[in-house]
Amino acid sequence: MSLRERILIVLLAMLCCYAGLEFFVLKKVVVPELSRQEQQQAIENLYRCKNAIQTSLSELHRNLSSWSKSGQLYAKLTHPSPDLNDAFVSSLNMDFLAVYNNTWKRVGEKTDGTDLDIDTFLFAAENPLINKNIPGSSRKALACHQGRLWLVISAPVTKSPLSRTVEGTVVAGRILNTKRLEALRNQLQLSFEWDLLKPQQLIGQNKEIVSRISDTDPFDLIPLGKELLQASAVLYDYQKQPVLLIKYFQDRSITRQSLQVMMMTLCGKIVAGVVVLLLLTWLLQCIVVNPIIKLIKYVVNVEHPSRSKDILALSRKDEIGTLANEFNEMCLRLQNAQVKLMEKSYLSGVTEMSSGILHNVRNALSPITTRIERIKDQFKSIPLKNLEQAQTELQQNALDHERRKDLMRFVDLTFQDVLTNLNEMVSGLDDLADQVFQIEDMLNLQRTFGKEDKPVQFIEPSKLLNNALDIIPESFRNGCRISIDSGIKKLPVIPVEPTTFIQILQNLLINAAESLERENPIYRKIHIHTKIETIDDKPMLHWTIQDNGAGVPAEKIQQIFERGASSKRKGLTGIGLHWCANTVTAMKGRIWAESNGLHQGAAFHILIPVTAEEGLVETAKGPANESE
Repeated sequence: MSLRERILIVLLAMLCCYAGLEFFVLKKVVVPELSRQEQQQAIENLYRCKNAIQTSLSELHRNLSSWSKSGQLYAKLTHPSPDLNDAFVSSLNMDFLAVYNNTWKRVGEKTDGTDLDIDTFLFAAENPLINKNIPGSSRKALACHQGRLWLVISAPVTKSPLSRTVEGTVVAGRILNTKRLEALRNQLQLSFEWDLLKPQQLIGQNKEIVSRISDTDPFDLIPLGKELLQASAVLYDYQKQPVLLIKYFQDRSITRQSLQVMMMTLCGKIVAGVVVLLLLTWLLQCIVVNPIIKLIKYVVNVEHPSRSKDILALSRKDEIGTLANEFNEMCLRLQNAQVKLMEKSYLSGVTEMSSGILHNVRNALSPITTRIERIKDQFKSIPLKNLEQAQTELQQNALDHERRKDLMRFVDLTFQDVLTNLNEMVSGLDDLADQVFQIEDMLNLQRTFGKEDKPVQFIEPSKLLNNALDIIPESFRNGCRISIDSGIKKLPVIPVEPTTFIQILQNLLINAAESLERENPIYRKIHIHTKIETIDDKPMLHWTIQDNGAGVPAEKIQQIFERGASSKRKGLTGIGLHWCANTVTAMKGRIWAESNGLHQGAAFHILIPVTAEEGLVETAKGPANESE
């Protein structure tokens, strides 16, 4: 994923998080708060409706009490008059008014066309509104009678405002009819409705609303779609029975419009965020991403020597410009160090190659030295003095016949032995010539190193193995038993550079013989096994050289092919296996080792392609040296 894509994803994620947070706040905070405020407003307006009725009742009670204590009504008690239609009584706007003395005898009344039986209404046997046991009762209450709702008030009658003696009781009432409720609605400018309730005849929705209202929850809220919210409250009479149901309808359009505005605002913020996101992406692309991409391309070019190495030009004074300048300086230092390193690497490679060549030449010279010593011994075994003495005696004329005959037989036998030794020496000299030619090939490797590829030849695996065995020191061959699978003679020819591959086999065989010499088992054995295998759909020749020698610790099995690794206690460092690994890899092959641990022997495996490929055998990085 590119840097630009990462930045775009981060900014997009931030925008989505912001939009999600805004939407969450809108749904979980704003909408519930608007709904709560909406309900609170409906409850407050409904409370105003209830309070307006209660206020009207209290206002009537206050006016009646003020009149009853003024002394004006006391004159009505001393001079009873059935008709109380004077100006003050009319100003109270009562539908009925009755005056009683202390014995609860009505001494005057006023009714405005109502067929109300006042005494039955006020002093009903089952549930009296006024208690006759309390002279001068002061009360205000709602009462339902004859299908009408009444505001009923009572107050004590005194001689004067300062008098505390109760002379009688005045009771008045006003019908809370539709006209007065409409006037109250116009006065409050609130949209509310009402229903007169009959406690024993509650049905339908009113019954459900009344059942949900209690002292702890005096208001009932019911949403009516998305437009209105219905808030309901109940007024109770003096018997605690529901008599009036008030319904207030709260307009929800403001809340709905507020939500729509908020949603439009959120969409606008998202659109603005997308625009800002695109603008930021473009700015980051121009200011940050493009210079970084330019810097990356330059860094990639540094890895390839064939590509241009021009100075990276970024005319900036910020952190990226500083980074580019420092990188230019680092590249210059790196180029200088690379030149010096190549020079040292070349010298090191030549040194390593020369060391390996000398080691292989030493291995090849060892059997030559042995063969020369053997030829010297054969020359020393010829009895030259005896032959000279026999020749001297044979030249004497007076030599006895039997003695001459014995000398002639000695000379014949000696010449036969000399001829036999000469034939063996000629054969040995031929072998020495072949080994000298192999040493010459090794030296030619050094002359052609780094100049041209070594020629690939198709050779039988058995011939390669025999040539490798021939140049192994005789002491190693005589000190162990080397067994070879008979199937090697049936294998097809393989494409290799003979001298190089023979050195690989020679190194592995010498390593196995030295491992046997260090371990010194009762029965020293080296087994060589070969077979054709298919690896990654390609035919490969699998060589296995196994011994029962010292073995390799498990923790070092992966390190033995590294430069300098060696299991020898003294002598040269381990360049041989390192060189073998590099050379086999150059041949498009593989080499690895297996061992069960110390004193458990080891097995070395080589995979070599059976078919020729372009660049199959590359120039080796230096001949073998010491190893395991």
